[in-house]
Amino acid sequence: MKKGLIILAIFLTLGGGYYYKNKSVKTELKKYAAININTGTARGYLEAEGSVEANDTKKVFVHKKLKVKDVFIQEGDYIEKGQLLMTFDETERNNIMRNLEKERMNLAKLKRDMAVEQELYKIGGTSLNYIKDMADSIRKSEIAIESYEEDLAKTAEKVESPVSGTVTTLKAQENYLVDTDNPLLEITDLSDIKIVLEVPEYDVKDVKLGQKLEIKPEVFEKTQSYPGTVTKISRVSKVSKKTSENVLQVEVKPIEVIPHIVPGFSVSAILYLEGKRNQITVPKTALLESEGSYFVFAADNSGILSKKSVKIETLKGEMAVISEGIQDGDRILTVPDEILKEGERVEVEMIRAGAKKEGAGNVKNRKSK
Repeated sequence: MKKGLIILAIFLTLGGGYYYKNKSVKTELKKYAAININTGTARGYLEAEGSVEANDTKKVFVHKKLKVKDVFIQEGDYIEKGQLLMTFDETERNNIMRNLEKERMNLAKLKRDMAVEQELYKIGGTSLNYIKDMADSIRKSEIAIESYEEDLAKTAEKVESPVSGTVTTLKAQENYLVDTDNPLLEITDLSDIKIVLEVPEYDVKDVKLGQKLEIKPEVFEKTQSYPGTVTKISRVSKVSKKTSENVLQVEVKPIEVIPHIVPGFSVSAILYLEGKRNQITVPKTALLESEGSYFVFAADNSGILSKKSVKIETLKGEMAVISEGIQDGDRILTVPDEILKEGERVEVEMIRAGAKKEGAGNVKNRKSK
């Protein structure tokens, strides 16, 4: 009896160990997201950074270093055309007007004297040279008056808005001494804006006039998108202030009003490329690199992995166009671990193509060791 109990205990112990061993093996399988490969129309895209600019901005200058007296507006105010914006100290203007009046009186006296001298000349009471000298004095007075009048025209008494719009920049304040090289203020029509993107030189060939895109304003933390169209492509290369690489500026017109954005705000954009038929695309995260060549991991129905070398036609946005190496029906891991090996078994979770699903491993380093 005791012997039978001992045998039963050994059997139960071995059986339990076998059960837990198998259970342990099952729980050790790592789960990876995968997609089914389907040949279709591959539509890539470019990503670009840019900023908001206004199509119509009026800069208000004055021609003399005047002293500002009163300012009736603030930055952000909406103003109407012809609205009084500011006035200037009247001291200098009054001085010019007084000098102008004096010179006009002097000119009137010279002309009266000239009339008298001309009558005297007829009877020999004065010389021709004196008449000529008086004519020169009259001309000098006329020139002085013209100079005062020009100076008065440049000496602004007030500033009225030349257009309707929003005050986006205001430098002038009370007692501010005008800097003639810089505008007193800028008035912008915020209903007429454009997006200016910086496109790197190696991507310019894929940008076309009329191309559709999505605009993602930074004000919404790039979580909201608005449609737009490419309206202008610059032909002059510039160096980007953000990346220090050569870029072309691409102007974009929003198709609908984007709320809460003003000139100077940052945006990003996705420019969609023309689709090509009968192409295979995979997420860039599915690619691993070894010695300059790319490969992916495919999984069969049991989760057994096979390593497939691939040739890449283009890398645009988050997708890669594959020309060789995989075909319809293959199941590809979207974010494989670099430590995976051919023949290894994993648990596969199928996801819809285009959906974002993190894999089990580290996706920061995509090179295979």
